[in-house]
Amino acid sequence: MAPEALIPRPDTLQVGWGWFQILLTVTFVLHILFMNALLGGAFVSLLGGMRRSGAGQVAGHDASHRVPTLVALTVNAGVAPLLFLQVLYGHLFYTSSVVMAGWWLAIIPLLIIGYYAAYGVAWGSNRALRPVLATGVVLILAFIGFMFVNNNTMALVPAHWTGWFETSDGSLLNLSEPTIWPRWLHMMIGAVAVGGLFVALIQDNKARRGDAEAAKARDWALPFFTHGSLAQMAVGLWWLMALPDPVMKQFMGGSPFASILLVAGIGLGVWAVVLGFQKKVRLAAGAVVATVLVMALMREVVRFGYLDGVFHPRDLAVEPQLSPLILFLAVFVIGIGCVAYMLRLAARAGKEA
Repeated sequence: MAPEALIPRPDTLQVGWGWFQILLTVTFVLHILFMNALLGGAFVSLLGGMRRSGAGQVAGHDASHRVPTLVALTVNAGVAPLLFLQVLYGHLFYTSSVVMAGWWLAIIPLLIIGYYAAYGVAWGSNRALRPVLATGVVLILAFIGFMFVNNNTMALVPAHWTGWFETSDGSLLNLSEPTIWPRWLHMMIGAVAVGGLFVALIQDNKARRGDAEAAKARDWALPFFTHGSLAQMAVGLWWLMALPDPVMKQFMGGSPFASILLVAGIGLGVWAVVLGFQKKVRLAAGAVVATVLVMALMREVVRFGYLDGVFHPRDLAVEPQLSPLILFLAVFVIGIGCVAYMLRLAARAGKEA
């Protein structure tokens, strides 16, 4: 069967596709920042928690208390981009989810287990059990990330769906995709880097109030960011080289927009690392946010490149209906404000932040 025959008919839109593309990108950036802080923070808390004392123990202890909250924030912040992805690419994403349904459905119970384990790390009384639970949290999150990479790459290559006819039990993975390993490693290493910066930012805020131990903890956490970012750049080059030639060449001058994004991403990433080495934590955090935004745009360029000649969201039919969009935007802005206010209150109370 021709792969094109497997692509379902897409739904119509209520407004132009550009609105959903912008919302997808913005909400994905929010989600990925929380995810990086979660996975990286869990990894830093694991390594720091193995120390009996010193800066690493201080940083790891503080990070572990924030991991449960970050799980909730990451999951909730991930709902919006997942929904917008389904609005624009639902006929592709649903199909890829079906052919790997066994793995995809396993995410839910694993996430619940990881959530409970995160609370065990943060508030459990058994010190000997904490490293085991922390390792479980990191492994579960890394596995979930790998499943998301499988699903997102499978959705871009309908030709890979034909494997379902030989493996129809929902266990099909997209392991034949050349970019799957560099793409996953790029995300995982990047999460460790941003997680290190997240922990360093917490300690830097305490150090500014005169806490000498926090300054040492900040300096202990920063190498996760600086060295992790350098490793991520190397893996990013591998990912770029693994892309299909037509997609890769867009970043090599074939598309001015894609080429500018690549240069901007590299420049912002290098600037963030330099700021990290200089211990300018807050400026480094701002540079990271800008870098993640550029990388999110590059991700969309890659998606368009893979689907070139197969599908583009601009081809979706539009049946105008503005009220749902207006209501969503109003709720979205209010919701962001409420979350920011809630986190501010939690930080002031000295509770989970």
